[in-house]
Amino acid sequence: MSGAARFEPGRAMLGGALRDLHQALRSLRATPGFALVAVLTLAIGIGSVGAAYSVVAGTLLEPLPYPQAERIVRIHRENRETPAFGGPVSRPLLEAWRDGTRQAFTALGAFAGSTANFRAGDAPAERLAAYRVTPEFWNVMALAPQAGRYFGAAEEASGEAVVVLGHGFWQTRLGGREDIVGRDVLLNGVAHRVVGVTPAAFRYPGQADVYVPTHLPVAGADADSSYLSVIARLAPGVDAAQAHAALDLVDTRLREADAGRYGGLDARLMPLGGLLVGDVRQPLLVLLGASALVLLIACVNLANLLLARGAARRRELAVRAALGAGRGRLLRLVLAESVLIGLAGGGLGLAGAATTVPLLLAGAPDLLPSHAAVGVDAGVVAVSLAVALATLLLFSLVPALRAAGVAPASAMNAEGRDGSGGRERSRLRGVLVAGEIALALVLLTGAGLLIESLRQVGRAETGVNVEGVLTASFVIPTAHDPFAGDFTESYKRHSNLLAGRLDAVIERVQAIPGVEAVALSDALPLSGIDNVSSAIQIVGASGPAAEAGANWRFVNPDFARALGIGIVAGRNLGAADARPGEFPASVLVNQSFARRFLPEGDPVGRQITFLGGPKTIVGVLADTRTLGYEHAPVPEVYMHHVQAIQTQFSLALRTAADPQALAEPLRRALAEIDPAMPVFGLRTLADMGAAGLAMRAFNLRLMAAFSAIALLLAAIGIYGVIAAAVGQRRREIGLRQAVGARRGDIHRLVLGSGLRLIVPGVIAGVLGALALGRLLASQLYGVGSADPAVLAAVVAVLSVVALAACLIPARRAARVAPMEALRHD
Repeated sequence: MSGAARFEPGRAMLGGALRDLHQALRSLRATPGFALVAVLTLAIGIGSVGAAYSVVAGTLLEPLPYPQAERIVRIHRENRETPAFGGPVSRPLLEAWRDGTRQAFTALGAFAGSTANFRAGDAPAERLAAYRVTPEFWNVMALAPQAGRYFGAAEEASGEAVVVLGHGFWQTRLGGREDIVGRDVLLNGVAHRVVGVTPAAFRYPGQADVYVPTHLPVAGADADSSYLSVIARLAPGVDAAQAHAALDLVDTRLREADAGRYGGLDARLMPLGGLLVGDVRQPLLVLLGASALVLLIACVNLANLLLARGAARRRELAVRAALGAGRGRLLRLVLAESVLIGLAGGGLGLAGAATTVPLLLAGAPDLLPSHAAVGVDAGVVAVSLAVALATLLLFSLVPALRAAGVAPASAMNAEGRDGSGGRERSRLRGVLVAGEIALALVLLTGAGLLIESLRQVGRAETGVNVEGVLTASFVIPTAHDPFAGDFTESYKRHSNLLAGRLDAVIERVQAIPGVEAVALSDALPLSGIDNVSSAIQIVGASGPAAEAGANWRFVNPDFARALGIGIVAGRNLGAADARPGEFPASVLVNQSFARRFLPEGDPVGRQITFLGGPKTIVGVLADTRTLGYEHAPVPEVYMHHVQAIQTQFSLALRTAADPQALAEPLRRALAEIDPAMPVFGLRTLADMGAAGLAMRAFNLRLMAAFSAIALLLAAIGIYGVIAAAVGQRRREIGLRQAVGARRGDIHRLVLGSGLRLIVPGVIAGVLGALALGRLLASQLYGVGSADPAVLAAVVAVLSVVALAACLIPARRAARVAPMEALRHD
């Protein structure tokens, strides 16, 4: 056999396939409306799933870059008597855990969030995201540096000013200099020797610019100041339960040795991977489910379109069969049409996903964990396309097979009697549309519940007046390390150093025209900042009643007035309470502290012990939601700002004018005090609170978008089925009009047909919505998972849209002249 003869069958097959594709293209061009709607429907479904799954895969399925990351755990301190209080640990507790669990962990380290001022030459000072980490932190993460090395125990103990640069900071601010190791970088006015650079993949605890040693000595460290977050690596062969048992042995010894400080002490282990995605896991999975429902609705709509097209083509396919086209030839033609629609819809859907993913990321820049690597996932697009192609083939090939086996005369007669392809096909299309309505109602209910939750969150009592307030943060540059040396001496020296600078800031800001009052604090209400926490003893109480815990806040005397916070008992802090260079003696507590730890009698005048000794409660402030709208108030203790030890503070300026107009005057005022003091985060207090709802708002926008798409597809599906039914019943409608039926009668007839589709869909959708509500329960606030008002509103909206989709063919049917309808064949 010659070479040409061997290739002849392949050429024939290729030629046949090309002819089929050419004929399919001509057929689709002849029905541009069908082709356009089918391609767009397919693209919407594939694009929705592709975009949503890409975000989910890049966030929840992306492995952490650290070796054996599954063995890295975070350890939170907890209190059995006060479960809401816990988290960070003190340096003595960190050392006790490390020394007592060396068989359970290969490394146990800690870190604390901080800031640093960076200034290059004459450029304005910048605030850097900094972390203080122990040497063991690097052993836990076990990721080799990009350049140089990580600092170790020698630098930690000596107090030497060294720094490890974050990869991003090294690249963007220092030009990625290869010779950076060994050079000095000026942080807080102090030269820090660069010892290493983290690799690009190192993004924990966040996008840090610099890492510095904690310089925390064990001797003299305050056992009541808890601000270190603990991270550890499980030893080979040790699981989380065994490690917890080892920690529990240490906690038991500590409780026995010092029940006043460690009574109720417990530890909780959490895998690092789960902790990083904990806040976004369920919202993202819900959104993925919503996109899958959109794809399902798109497939149902596509099936309806194909059934209608198959019915309309019965005569055409029967005639082709009569003219000699075999069943295989007809099936190849339909298959070619399906392939063209699938390729066009899939390509458009892939392009839509590629366009949508960056928009999704732009809408959630700070919401996804730092390790997320989001890109369009071609795999899920391929799976979605396969599902859609299966729908195309099933609902186009079956009608083609039936039509190919029908005699031409029979097809002509059937076409005349039943333009939509028979009662059986009409019932199937009706079932599919009812399913679309049900799925759309489920999505609309999810969006409705999230909308109502956001509304309820916004109405939560915050304890502050957010109107007319500008907020800003600043960092006081200081060469002194507040954590170096003996804690008591360091505290007194550093607080004395800061007191005059803070007073100068308050005085200068109060002089800005238009400023009515100024609040200063290390953590403003609604800021989401969970600052230093501490174990506290109630003087005069015994047993569990003597143990308390709270977050510290350093505030100026005008703090409450500037923010509209009520003083519910006692007095405010005043000048007499300012003791620069000394531990506080007078404090305020909030209502949550008083209710939880001092439930009996007047809390004013009671004493509590922490941070250097006993302190007298002189007043009680109304509760505020420091952690955000969604978080209940936590116990807090307020101390005078001149006794603060932190270097980062926030200001809140109350004004009767536009608060944004104070932004530039504030920048200039602080620059006058110290040009090396960076100012950042200028925004209104209302915007600060709204930032805490960003994830909720992000979920709501996406769910609303998916719901709108589902509603549109459902409306198209209803319209298509009712329009086809009207065409099928044209002769009947003409007869009714001929015997005296009015337009209103025709409207009721058609709308009744629509209601027979809508009602079952609504009933099924309500059942599905109740199930979805239970899945969304953890994301809801102030609204039940089966809220009747939300369900009623959603049913009403969907019903109105569905009836509107029915009304168009109803009005068209009523305008048909009786004789024209009777002549229709």
